[in-house]
Amino acid sequence: MVRHESEIEPVGMAMAGAVGVTKQIVIGPDDGYDGFCRVFTVQSGGNTPSHRHDWFHANYILEGEGKVVIEGVEQPVKAGSVAYIEGGKSHNFINTGKTPLKFICLVPRSGDKY
Repeated sequence: MVRHESEIEPVGMAMAGAVGVTKQIVIGPDDGYDGFCRVFTVQSGGNTPSHRHDWFHANYILEGEGKVVIEGVEQPVKAGSVAYIEGGKSHNFINTGKTPLKFICLVPRSGDKY
């Protein structure tokens, strides 16, 4: 299977507190992957809401700059940064730059749905 992210319609993040965030599921269980590979885009001034859940997140920053907040501790991120968030830890992403913050986020099957 090969596709381009432009073939997948971005969906606005519906979680309360999300500002300027879209998600694309680029690979998932329907493709034979036992999890979800998602691409998130956070617009300038936007953020994902602080939340927690049982599953991990493995993240790779593609573009932009911002910060990830894990259990209240802020860490700067930019293109090329990686962030691993253990299950059960509160977390959110904040775009502090002038361009979109775009990142890949891998979660297990229990971490998303189509």
